[in-house]
Amino acid sequence: MTVAKRRAVTLADVAAKAGVSRSTASRALNHSARISRETTKRIIKLAHEMGFVPNAQGRALAVGRTETIAILVTEPLDELFADPTYAVYISGVTEKLGESSYLPVLLQSSTEFERSRVLQHMERQAFDAVIDISPYADRTILEEMHTLAIPGVLLGQMENQLYEGVFSIVYSDDTQGARLAAQVMRDRGRRHPVVILGPKSNPATPDRLKGYRSVYGDSLSEDRVFFTGWDASAGFTAMRRLLERVDKIDGVLAGSDRIAAGVIEALQGLGISVPNDVSVVGFDDHPLAKTVNPPLTTVHQPLRSEGFMAADLAMKMIEGEEPVTKVMQMSITMRDSL
Repeated sequence: MTVAKRRAVTLADVAAKAGVSRSTASRALNHSARISRETTKRIIKLAHEMGFVPNAQGRALAVGRTETIAILVTEPLDELFADPTYAVYISGVTEKLGESSYLPVLLQSSTEFERSRVLQHMERQAFDAVIDISPYADRTILEEMHTLAIPGVLLGQMENQLYEGVFSIVYSDDTQGARLAAQVMRDRGRRHPVVILGPKSNPATPDRLKGYRSVYGDSLSEDRVFFTGWDASAGFTAMRRLLERVDKIDGVLAGSDRIAAGVIEALQGLGISVPNDVSVVGFDDHPLAKTVNPPLTTVHQPLRSEGFMAADLAMKMIEGEEPVTKVMQMSITMRDSL
């Protein structure tokens, strides 16, 4: 026996049942301010009772939006997957957008071809807002966003407060976080630490060095500071080199948890005990910090909350709100490496 397929309820059906025009029904279902609250409530209730399912494309046309928010990554793809920071950012963004009608779309822009493709999509207004999770890596797209007046949120601080008042900005206070790390190191009685940081070009690097030096001052001379990559391999190599050139080391202030993991491996490989001989403090408080041996004392950066807030600000900017800057505070997670 053939069962007849039930016809889907259309917007025209809802409008006819409500005794209004199709355009009025559309505006009410999209919460237009042009329709009274009473009429809007009545039409939405009626649509629900009739089983009306709005067409996403039609709804987007009605409100002049795509209902997508782009998550822009300008770092190479392998770094995106290697650095847990990005995964936690994206998790926070998608968690917040999951409460809304907005769909997150990942935009990769680490090559010329990818950058050109992203710019084309921007010119076509293919999304309603952009959340840039590595804004320091490439200003080309930020400039185009500014020119096209695309609402944007930057996850991370830019040098010289660039783009403040143009885009919303969300970041954690790296100087404050590093100050906390240096203070617990000093409280542990360590007077001869070294610092291993990421690339000088990353805006977080000078801020974290500033925080460390606010506690240790001149004792953190240039020969006791090493700039490298953010990963464990970089931390391992940097620690070995510092041990060769610096006479006395009783603590390591690492610019990331991944660096710290490499530092601990290098020290233990030479028979140096952590924390009995040398204390190590990391930065970020990624899941990795719990699994290294010994578990890592580290600066907790509220990355998921930053992503969550970035998504919230993006949606508010789409609605016409002005850009704002939000600075998150960091804290110390105490474990056994100190």
